Amino acid sequence: MTVGQPSPSRRTLLASTAAAAAITVIGGPARASTSARPVLPPPPHRGNATDMGLTQQNAASMQWYLKARFGMFLHWGGYSGPAQGEWYMYNAGIRPDPYRALVTPPGPSAFSPDAYRPVDWAVLAVEAGMRYAVLTTRHHEGLALFPSAHPDAWSTAQLPGARGYVPGWGHDYVTDFVRATRELGLRTGLYYSPINWRFPGYYDWTGTNCLGNPFGYTTSPANRDNARHLKELVYEQVRTLTTGYGDLDLLWWDGGWMGQQGTDADGAFFWEPGHYRDPANAWPVDPRYGQREPYSGRPLGLMGMVRQNQPQILATPRSGWIGDYAVEEGGALPTGPVRAQPTEKTFSIGGTWGYSRGAGVMDYDSVISVLVNSWVRDMNVLLNVGPDGHGTIVAPMADILRRVGAFLRQHGEAVYGTRGGPWNPVDGQVGYTYCGDTVYAHLLPGLPGTAFTLPYADGAHAAEVRQLATGRRLDFTVGTDGRVTVTGIDRAAVPLDTVLAVRFTGG
Repeated sequence: MTVGQPSPSRRTLLASTAAAAAITVIGGPARASTSARPVLPPPPHRGNATDMGLTQQNAASMQWYLKARFGMFLHWGGYSGPAQGEWYMYNAGIRPDPYRALVTPPGPSAFSPDAYRPVDWAVLAVEAGMRYAVLTTRHHEGLALFPSAHPDAWSTAQLPGARGYVPGWGHDYVTDFVRATRELGLRTGLYYSPINWRFPGYYDWTGTNCLGNPFGYTTSPANRDNARHLKELVYEQVRTLTTGYGDLDLLWWDGGWMGQQGTDADGAFFWEPGHYRDPANAWPVDPRYGQREPYSGRPLGLMGMVRQNQPQILATPRSGWIGDYAVEEGGALPTGPVRAQPTEKTFSIGGTWGYSRGAGVMDYDSVISVLVNSWVRDMNVLLNVGPDGHGTIVAPMADILRRVGAFLRQHGEAVYGTRGGPWNPVDGQVGYTYCGDTVYAHLLPGLPGTAFTLPYADGAHAAEVRQLATGRRLDFTVGTDGRVTVTGIDRAAVPLDTVLAVRFTGG
């Protein structure tokens, strides 16, 4: 396998893992039966906002995502060959032609996916307790992992120049990824970045004022049309992604900001990410590459096109459209209250998002801390690994993910299908998740002692308290103020997250 130690029987592992995935993804861990009448407050309902003529997905479409809680992010592309992170082309200031030559075989820094087996990635995701997976189909360097009909495209599905057979090229990697995730019962997401460093027009879209850049691009009237070609390419490739791979669950936009300045929303004038495009827009899209609404004939914007092709898909806000859920990026420990809207925490266990040779890997304790502090704030977590240029998830990353999976096999009841709350966490000390009539108190390392008192639950009475790590029922008392105090807690069993399951009944 390409994800750590070889298995003695890969066929057996795939069969058993697929069976486990089918059981847990659909059914989830067992819980005590819930009361006929809710005894805890229902999760907050977010009204569906409308932005640029397009409304966020409703609660029914969000349901699978809110239950899944945990996914795998895979940053993988041409930059994985040089192995210095996904921003290598930019950081090193390498212009498009030399960069293309650098990452194309047979050079020592080439992107050569001879060990690409996405089913192994999917197996690892299931072993880690993940319920969905997202692959970078094109990052800011502009190399697409799928075919493109636009003449300005750069794609692994194209053989480079007159080289003839080039190992790892002439291939559509997205097809294999989508098939593998579906076979293992994972929801499927695709990442796409409109940014493309290969186009001078990205920095000089008017042709009159080129922004600073490391590639030596300067102001030129020709850049205005170059920017239009860039926009057309984005529309053609997004149309391809949303029509060529069956039903998709997520579209992970990243990079609506023009010239890497301002915000994603600031770039909306150019990308037109909403429901419709403006026929008078200064950067029109050739009809060959865009799409129209069938009944009105109006030209569709990026998300209008996406929703027409994938009605149930969820999208991030990084196209400039509001998005169906918010994103908090980076490995910093989440703090503060339960989030008011669906939110995804995303971070990488490597030093960069794309593979960096020799970079350290985030330690297990830190990973668990970010995960738990996200879940108790009602956030999903999309945890990134960067496979190397051959397609291998290196052993240190794979080992961390398997340890996370062991944690979730013991504590998944307090994660999958739950919502953060019903009380706000106390930073560094405690947080809560809940489902039906059960609250899960996550006691964190900053909270001392072997006893714990829960906040008051109006109209509810504690019926049972269990510690998930030990399976033991714990003693508890109810004070005159109605608050439940639990004693005899084994804090040494899992000190990073001592989880108590408190089942309530109605008053």
